[in-house]
Amino acid sequence: MYRNALVATDGSGTAESVFQHVHEVVDPDGTVLVVQVIDEVSHVLARTTPAGFEFGMGAAYDPDVADAIVGAQRKAAEEHLAEAQRILEASGMRNVETAILSGIPGDTIVREVTERGTALVPMGTHGRSGLRR
Repeated sequence: MYRNALVATDGSGTAESVFQHVHEVVDPDGTVLVVQVIDEVSHVLARTTPAGFEFGMGAAYDPDVADAIVGAQRKAAEEHLAEAQRILEASGMRNVETAILSGIPGDTIVREVTERGTALVPMGTHGRSGLRR
């Protein structure tokens, strides 16, 4: 059994399906970190500002809208992570941590795994074959 794992979620059923199986591969006294990556305000602004316009030119750029989008993502992430923690603890995992991270999901998750020396990153699948090594 593994002593630590990082599980990334986006709140989708596919991503959350892995929570039902973590206890099968991670020691109950090990640590499971569940993360959700949300956008940084700068990424939202980059996606909502039309090409050719600079920030502040009055186009679609609106920091209040960007803040509201990121705030909504954070609220949804808090709910997803609370549910993940509940499921994992109900399955017998004793050390469940949660974190909301900001950035580009793939890069942010890889950085977190590397910094923590995480042994396992279980992921949900789109197929019907369940969890694989």
